[in-house]
Amino acid sequence: MKRYLFIFLLFLITVRVFPQKVSVEVFNTKGTGLSDWQILDDQNKSVFSGIEYLQNDSVSFSLYTNRHYVLKVSVYELNIPGKELYTLVLNGEPLIRVNSDVGTGDHFFPFFTGVRAINPKITGGTTALIADFPWQVYYISGNFRCGGSIINGNWIVTAAHCTQDDTGKAIPVSSMFVKVGADNPSSSLQGKTYAVDRVIVHEGFDNQTLLDDIALLRLTDTINFANATPINLVTPENVVNGAIVPGVLSTVTGWGLTQVNPNVIPTSLQKVQLPIISNIQAATVWGIIPATDLMAGFLNGNKDACNGDSGGPLVVQVAGESRLAGIVSWGSATCDTYGAYTRVSDMDTWILTHTGFIPRGDSIICHGVSSDQYSMIPVPGASAYQWELLPAGAGVIAGNGRNATVSWNTNYTGRAYIFAKATLNTIVADWFRMSVMVAPPTELLSQSGDTVLCAGQSINLKVKVRGYNLNYKWTKDAQIVQSGPLSSLSIVGTTTSNSGDYRCEITGSCGTVLSNIMKVTVYTVTKINSFSPNVEVPFGGEVKLQVNADGHDLVYQWQKDGTVISNSNVSELLLSDANATDIGIYRTTVTGTCGVELSDSIYVYVKRTNFSGDPEVFLWPSVTSEDFTVALSNDKSYSVRIYSITGKKISDLTNCRYQTNINISTFARGVYIVEVFNSEFRKSIKVIKD
Repeated sequence: MKRYLFIFLLFLITVRVFPQKVSVEVFNTKGTGLSDWQILDDQNKSVFSGIEYLQNDSVSFSLYTNRHYVLKVSVYELNIPGKELYTLVLNGEPLIRVNSDVGTGDHFFPFFTGVRAINPKITGGTTALIADFPWQVYYISGNFRCGGSIINGNWIVTAAHCTQDDTGKAIPVSSMFVKVGADNPSSSLQGKTYAVDRVIVHEGFDNQTLLDDIALLRLTDTINFANATPINLVTPENVVNGAIVPGVLSTVTGWGLTQVNPNVIPTSLQKVQLPIISNIQAATVWGIIPATDLMAGFLNGNKDACNGDSGGPLVVQVAGESRLAGIVSWGSATCDTYGAYTRVSDMDTWILTHTGFIPRGDSIICHGVSSDQYSMIPVPGASAYQWELLPAGAGVIAGNGRNATVSWNTNYTGRAYIFAKATLNTIVADWFRMSVMVAPPTELLSQSGDTVLCAGQSINLKVKVRGYNLNYKWTKDAQIVQSGPLSSLSIVGTTTSNSGDYRCEITGSCGTVLSNIMKVTVYTVTKINSFSPNVEVPFGGEVKLQVNADGHDLVYQWQKDGTVISNSNVSELLLSDANATDIGIYRTTVTGTCGVELSDSIYVYVKRTNFSGDPEVFLWPSVTSEDFTVALSNDKSYSVRIYSITGKKISDLTNCRYQTNINISTFARGVYIVEVFNSEFRKSIKVIKD
């Protein structure tokens, strides 16, 4: 097997994925000069500044997942040339390395906080279905086996080194075949095989450095088979918008080795997720890296290129569409570190020059457009051009040479396809297909209303929108809080700081709409912070009982001995001109929008100022037909006995404390002696039953 043919190992380490945040570290090399750094979001606003941590060797913090950010490094003075200044690490993996050769000034390094999906771990990798990766082909090149990607009905893109043998000699086209639509390409019962009639190798290809490692294969017949469709390419415009910045997660597929020693070749298609990394970071392992290479993988992750899958696809997501970003080129012989991929976005002009088209994905027009113009790339020597539009209900196409006009059915929305091909003398060229999305206007259908909730509860604001390629920008009090493809904004465990006016601006291919304000009000949960302690007050004195509570729209209700005190709906209860009737157990109930809280109990004593010695005993009223109350001026336990005027014991109560209410409604009218006592004192008081 030739030394340049590779596939990815697919040992997947189980990773705990946190849906909200990822761990980020920035390492600072001391003594290299004067510089600082910060993290900017996609609105170019600073979300984390490292200025106050410049004395630290490393700084750890968190960022939201699946977001675009920028590491901004400001270099003021350099002491040591050729040294590392900073390294940014995402979830334990080095992602960006900044060296001192960047020079002084402000430097910007975009990255993406992608998080791997949790995939089942199987021997050698994760099995994939060709139906999920229908652009993947199995490329037979003489005695070698590679991968490739369908970019048109007649064209395959692969690695240039797959078209040569170990000596650099071109492999005969007659020995080349492409198999499509097969999970197991070794099975004669799966897929369909096509012959190759032309190979175009990039003129800049170097079989030693693997610079410009790309080739095109033209098939003898147009592909027409299930699970065999073209993939669009990552364009330079996609790159500007962050499609392949470090941290973006790519997917690599192929049928190469899943174990190096001993060699294990899978029978089914395999897949693995790998983060894009900066070439400077990859250079810490490989040294000089060709400019046309895109680097991806883990520093020590057992997920890297191995023999058998050169030329295969590295795919990223662009607006929800899988696009070809790289072609498997070279990597470690032991399959345990970063791998290199030919950077497809650099090959636009080259592919156009040799095929007459670039697979760039959808063209978008907005519903209501009556006509539109399309042009085919000039084909030298073409004598005629042919145009078709499908489905027929989308409209009518009229071609004039390499230009065509589509008169759209103004009632049509959805996907349509424009086909064009050129005739050169008697030779009919390949069909070129363009996908056109007739997109509906961006329209807000519904949204969440105003919401009132209590702190700690969760909220989920939503908008329902019709449109195409929608992006949702959520704001709170005109400040961006979330931007991306999510039509909902979820806040778990709210606090009062989450209160505010929320809006969502939705931008689509065909317009922008702004929701109405969704007012969110988060109230504090009712909570008692403090309450008055037990208190003694002299006869005729004044005491204030107070409760301090947090909450919204609070109402207070004081109680004495379990009985509600009228007109006491304030946080402070004032007892003035205190007497024996004020002695008792007090507490309050605090009721708010977000809960009810009951305070602790306190005991109020009322005593004579000149009293000393035994505790004072209070009894009231002394004349009653129903009941009377006994109270002690301290919190000691006591007993109560009631005697008739003749000395007969009528009632006996023990273990009394604070206040005791005694009902004598069943007693005969007359005079009774109430004896109050404990081990320290004894006192008798007369009561008249009326």
